[in-house]
Amino acid sequence: MSTRTVLITGAAGGVGSAAVRSLADLGWEVYAGVRRDADAARLPAGVHALTVDLIDEETVEAAAKEIAARTGGRLDALVNNAGVIVEGPVELVPLEDWRRQFDVNVVGQIAMAQAVLPMLRAARGRVVNIGAVSARMSGPAFGPIAASKAALASVTEALRVEMRPLGVKVCVIEPGLLDTAIFDKSGAARRAAGWRGDADAQRLYEGVTAKMGEFNARAKPGPVDSAVKAIVKALTARRPKARYLVGRDARMMAALAKLPDRTRDGLLLRTVGISAATYNA
Repeated sequence: MSTRTVLITGAAGGVGSAAVRSLADLGWEVYAGVRRDADAARLPAGVHALTVDLIDEETVEAAAKEIAARTGGRLDALVNNAGVIVEGPVELVPLEDWRRQFDVNVVGQIAMAQAVLPMLRAARGRVVNIGAVSARMSGPAFGPIAASKAALASVTEALRVEMRPLGVKVCVIEPGLLDTAIFDKSGAARRAAGWRGDADAQRLYEGVTAKMGEFNARAKPGPVDSAVKAIVKALTARRPKARYLVGRDARMMAALAKLPDRTRDGLLLRTVGISAATYNA
């Protein structure tokens, strides 16, 4: 049996980096998409580094061509892991940040899939998109990232149905909070960049963002390896699931998402401690 090949985007850290190491240890030929040379230098020996920026179509197409040249046109799996997180109230997040959120987390994932699907069809391979349980249930100051993950879940579903008759299996991994630096980076970036709107609008939400910060600080993130295990299952199971929930918090949120909207909204607001008095009106 020939060595299986996989492309993993967002391989510089977090889930992507851990997945690269795990699959390489399992004997896969791994192609790792990173944005910077410094990130490529930190990859394990034997892993093929590819410079990929999902909002740059030329790098996406170049990566696909390099894989095809190295493998004779065969790719067994794509793990679409690269992404960014934008947090903040819907009213305050600048439109350019909304666009970047969707350009990377949705359009970029589509671009990568489009570039390699001919190889995946030839191999009757797999696509594993890294989503989030927030696709099922959003919350205060979480609109941008949740909206992008909901869109990605819909794209994944459409692709799964389209590819089923052609033998390509498509899954989405939906973790809860994981122990990675991506949330810290998103918060720091937002504080540095600032909000849109005038001073009164920004003051209105100060209490809300503070409450969400306190709630996130109390949260207990799950281990990255839990997501990696789900990725491996999605890649190797004879009949992979359409969706893999990862983490106790993810399973809890998925259950809450099934509640009536009014009940769920009230429960969420009480849990994070937000009421009318929280707003500095």
